[in-house]
Amino acid sequence: MPTLEIFTNLGISLGLGLLVGLQRERAASQLAGFRTFALITLLGTIAGLLAQTLGVWIVVAGLLGVAVSFAAGNLAFAKKDEPNPGITTEIAALIMFCVGAYLVLGQRSVAVAIAGATAVLLWAKPILHGLVKKIGDDEIKAMMQLTLIALVILPILPDKAYGPFQVLNPRQIWWM
Repeated sequence: MPTLEIFTNLGISLGLGLLVGLQRERAASQLAGFRTFALITLLGTIAGLLAQTLGVWIVVAGLLGVAVSFAAGNLAFAKKDEPNPGITTEIAALIMFCVGAYLVLGQRSVAVAIAGATAVLLWAKPILHGLVKKIGDDEIKAMMQLTLIALVILPILPDKAYGPFQVLNPRQIWWM
């Protein structure tokens, strides 16, 4: 990999980590904030770079290291009998480590999109929680029915013609 591309990936990694870290800092996360997310994403990028010569196990080891670090941080908070803050920060950190690695090992545009979506999802917490409170039971039932129809049943229907003159196609009929 050319040196310019390495530095480009490191710069993008730093920027994406700072973006998500900014949101976590504003949310007053006790485990990780502005600097930590930048470092986690950079660590993922460095692991991705090392994986090109040392093998993919280095990415797995780095991911486990991040997970263990957060587990240790949570244990420290548990000893103080502080309220459970949830696991959003921990999951976001794992995602950002993977984003850093994917910048090198995958497609840069996909990694950037994942990081952007992560930042927006973290930022939109109050909006999403407000939306959930406004949705009634009938709307939830309708969404689950649509999910069943579109994401469970449709994919398993055969896309093949049957019957006389081969005019019955289960998938095409389901679309109607």
